[in-house]
Amino acid sequence: MQMAITFIAVVGGLVFSLAIALLAEELIFGQVFRLFFTPAKLAAETVSAKQESRN
Repeated sequence: MQMAITFIAVVGGLVFSLAIALLAEELIFGQVFRLFFTPAKLAAETVSAKQESRN
């Protein structure tokens, strides 16, 4: 039982750490959630536009 509680605490800590890291990145750069929640067609156009601007 103690192993299960330890496992849950470790997994919870990792999930919390990831959430804080994503929040910090979003506050600093503001790009992550925009990338995940845009429609697929718009996201594909954005990616192709960025690739064209690099060339």
